[in-house]
Amino acid sequence: DQIVAGLLFQKITKEAKAAPADLKSYYDAHKAEYETVTARHILIRMVGSAVPLREGQKDLSDADALAKAKDLRAKIVAGGSFEALAKAESDDTGSGANGGALGEFTRGRMVPRFEESAFKLAVNEVSEPVKTQFGYHVIQVQKHESKSMDDVKAEIEEKIGPELAQKQVEAIKNKTTITFDPSYFGK
Repeated sequence: DQIVAGLLFQKITKEAKAAPADLKSYYDAHKAEYETVTARHILIRMVGSAVPLREGQKDLSDADALAKAKDLRAKIVAGGSFEALAKAESDDTGSGANGGALGEFTRGRMVPRFEESAFKLAVNEVSEPVKTQFGYHVIQVQKHESKSMDDVKAEIEEKIGPELAQKQVEAIKNKTTITFDPSYFGK
């Protein structure tokens, strides 16, 4: 009985097709999951930062780190090269060597305060310093993108397919009269 029930559920799952309205509804409710941002940053660490101190650098107080981040932002806004300043000043040695480039990322990939700021920035806008456990970040978004409904249709169908199948199983259960045969379970 269990094997038959399992096979029936597999068949229902394969055949469960979401209506276009269901796909659109899911997409609209989860649109933020399909947004990406391409950004770069300059990190200025402070005392107690989770980022190690660069060799030859002094440990900055919170106020000094904030002042340095504001100074770097002012230089960028005045026409300075973000890339050159990131290479010279960023305490994130990985991205700093690449001009601060972080590449493309989706929500849930960065620490919350950083992510919140990055997704709010307009393209090419330079943020005010954003404080995280790593230090102060000066962020510049280079690109915002959002996948269209057509781009993620197959992914959505895969996600909601089991849910639709479960609804169909519940409908079958509700229509079926259950009879209990005590002899099936022995005496």
